[in-house]
Amino acid sequence: MPYSAWDEYFIHQLPRTLDFVSDSEPSWSDRCYFNLHSPDGAMLAVTGYGNNPNSQTAHGYFKLALADGRHWDLDSVRRCTSDRGDLRAGPMRWLCMEPLKRWTIEVGPNASGVECELHYESRAPLWELLPVTMRKKGRTIVDMQHIKQPGRYKGWISIGGERISVDGFDGGRDRTFGVRVADQIDFWLWFEAGLEDRAIEAWVLESADGTVQYVDGGITFEDGTQSKRFVKFEHDVTFDANRKRPARAHVVFTDEDGRRYDVAAESRHLDVGVYYGTGSSRRKRGDKVSYYSWDSTDPADLSEVEAGTVSLDQLMHFEMDGMAGHGIFELLVQGDRYERYPTWGTTAG
Repeated sequence: MPYSAWDEYFIHQLPRTLDFVSDSEPSWSDRCYFNLHSPDGAMLAVTGYGNNPNSQTAHGYFKLALADGRHWDLDSVRRCTSDRGDLRAGPMRWLCMEPLKRWTIEVGPNASGVECELHYESRAPLWELLPVTMRKKGRTIVDMQHIKQPGRYKGWISIGGERISVDGFDGGRDRTFGVRVADQIDFWLWFEAGLEDRAIEAWVLESADGTVQYVDGGITFEDGTQSKRFVKFEHDVTFDANRKRPARAHVVFTDEDGRRYDVAAESRHLDVGVYYGTGSSRRKRGDKVSYYSWDSTDPADLSEVEAGTVSLDQLMHFEMDGMAGHGIFELLVQGDRYERYPTWGTTAG
């Protein structure tokens, strides 16, 4: 790609035009992610967008889950070359209105019947995680930067013409850029809990045998302060029988000063979770989109989606030090699998 409009901005970090990134690895991506949930924990919406410069593609998605078991999944992929600053995919757009503070997310009319206009505003400072670098079998599988930030949302979501008002819903966002060869990562637990005037933001990656490869996180407060950095992330998860979705968990964080934070987690609505993977065989194609809807109260539907799941965002209820709230409990298991939680598969041979 030749010199483009974005090269007019004084933001280069390589002696090349902006279509060049630090590594030729195909998974190199520049992503945003947003989640929001209703106060009663009965609805979860998740959306995200990513540029993949080395494949010159962009991918966007929107996922919605309700406590009654209904789920909607919408995806769109486009060619992306000189327009990486235009965060759009099919009917979906992500607009940064004020850096570090405000975003707008739009899903216009499309064949899935899901539309929205959502306005995110941060409620506490972002947590900038330490850079993540991991190698496996002589290959760099993770080399990335990651930030997490809690926020509140206003706007609306429409499903087949039925409008849901979003007024003060809590949630969060992240930004990620760099190499992430997801199918080689054995295990991660990505954690976000909104509690009164604060949010816990944390992440741990482990090998198949439970060896901790990376841990970071902390607590960010609405008054602008932040806790000490976490150096230990312990977890004990109980799953929904032989399903992949977590039913309960006990998590303990330990910070640099040795202070422990004891957190109890419970899935009060097991069907409020979104799944990443191959999805449903009922996927349909529309104008610039692919989409499907399914019902997690139908054992056949749930089994099919879980069989192709590589990661899962479960909305959970959290309690810590007399405070309570909701947030995301995200599990990813791929690579050589993860021995501690066999519902996600056994160690590969």
